[in-house]
Amino acid sequence: MAKRSGKKRRRRLSLAGIIALDIALFVVFTLVLVLLILVAVPGRHLAAALTDAEQPQQITVLSDNADATAMPVNTTASAESASEADLQPSATPTPEATPEPATGDFSASFPAQDTGAGALLSYQSDTIRIAIRKEQNYGSTYFVADVWVKNIEAFRTAFAKGSYGRGQHEMPLDAANRAHAIFAVSGDYYGARDEGVVVRNGQLYRDVMGNDVCILRNDGTMQVYQKGSFSSIDTIDETVWQAWAFGPALVENGVVSDTSGSKIRVKNPRCAIGYYEPGHYCLIVVDGRQKGYSDGMTLDELAQTFATLGCETAYNLDGGATAMMVFQGAVVNQPTNGGRTSSDIICF
Repeated sequence: MAKRSGKKRRRRLSLAGIIALDIALFVVFTLVLVLLILVAVPGRHLAAALTDAEQPQQITVLSDNADATAMPVNTTASAESASEADLQPSATPTPEATPEPATGDFSASFPAQDTGAGALLSYQSDTIRIAIRKEQNYGSTYFVADVWVKNIEAFRTAFAKGSYGRGQHEMPLDAANRAHAIFAVSGDYYGARDEGVVVRNGQLYRDVMGNDVCILRNDGTMQVYQKGSFSSIDTIDETVWQAWAFGPALVENGVVSDTSGSKIRVKNPRCAIGYYEPGHYCLIVVDGRQKGYSDGMTLDELAQTFATLGCETAYNLDGGATAMMVFQGAVVNQPTNGGRTSSDIICF
């Protein structure tokens, strides 16, 4: 009986230990589960916070001159990676200043359209536009060349036989062909005199004062200086591109000049140059001394012709048999007595 009672007690003790162990394990498991929950919850909040930070945010950016209306700008940068510079107010871009055109560049006024519609002869390129028309007035036949250049470099002059000197003479056609000119007219025949200012293509050859002087500058402007008010020391400088000495002035500031002081006022073959604006010029050659075809013009008639065309300035060049116009290797007008040699040409 005693043995059986001892066995029963041991069984009860074993059962109690098992129950206590189970309780202890349950408590430990519960504690671990609670700890896991406590750790997991802030982790979930942190993950959500990171996810939200990666989403596009609305940032208000105000320029220096912004008003009360904000401009929303999207950004995908995270809050942690956004630098202080990224959040600075953005400056309004300053418009780039339009560069001033270079001296002698007339691109802004150079016509895009063909200027030779209805003309007798025409040459049209991206840098030069020439339109020649045949006209009749004052009992004369004359040729008007309307010339546009994009750059002053296209407005050239050339010497007979390619060199400066009083002994150099050549027919304007030959001089034009030698210079590979598209278009040319006879010049001031500087070689017929010992005086008179001579500037050609920016180079000064002679500064001895003679008659009135016509000056074309690098900026494309043209002006006539009267003999009495002209000083070569003050006027001839690096801005002068061409200078001719013959005269007289025909038009100044859009008004017909007084030509009464000229020695040759009767009708004659003529050659003259006119100016509208920088890059836009007019050259006229008048045939004359040919009865039944063309009588020629007086200086007053020639001056009025330029004024009617709208020229601001016009200047008389050498005339008579010298007056000649050349276009692409051929003489355009009908020079009296077949023409004669000269010492220089104006060419393009």
